[in-house]
Amino acid sequence: MRILAAMSILVALFAFPQRVSTDLEILRIHYFEICDAGEVTPAEYKITIPSWLTVEHRAQVVFSQIFNNIRLDKMAFVPRGVKVLDVFFCHDHAHLIVNVSSAIFDYGGTMFERYLVETLLLNAAAMPQVGTFTLLIEGTAQPLPEGILLYEIQLRC
Repeated sequence: MRILAAMSILVALFAFPQRVSTDLEILRIHYFEICDAGEVTPAEYKITIPSWLTVEHRAQVVFSQIFNNIRLDKMAFVPRGVKVLDVFFCHDHAHLIVNVSSAIFDYGGTMFERYLVETLLLNAAAMPQVGTFTLLIEGTAQPLPEGILLYEIQLRC
């Protein structure tokens, strides 16, 4: 019986020429770290993802990586415990919208906010399909604690 089931699966795969893609690609996550001398330097780490992921799925992976701080030993300027609630991509306008939890407010300082904003914008701009970026907090456009509002930020001319 098992042989018959396996044979029917093979026949179905040849009869319906839909190809299951196992292609992988490298995705770079950009962030800032504080080096031993106390200077802030840009850094990145790489993860492997399936090449067929949509822009929404790629953004979900990227921003979840940023806020889950998998490089906790090095990654600076990202508040802890932020959840990515939703990710939307409007293909017609090349507009990426990332909706996060209010835990993003759990920090202070102009320098912290500056590097957090740069981290978010660097990663959004790294996706070639994205032309503009908006950060929503609990579903609304709100300024960060030091006053920066990430609403329809133009990433490309």
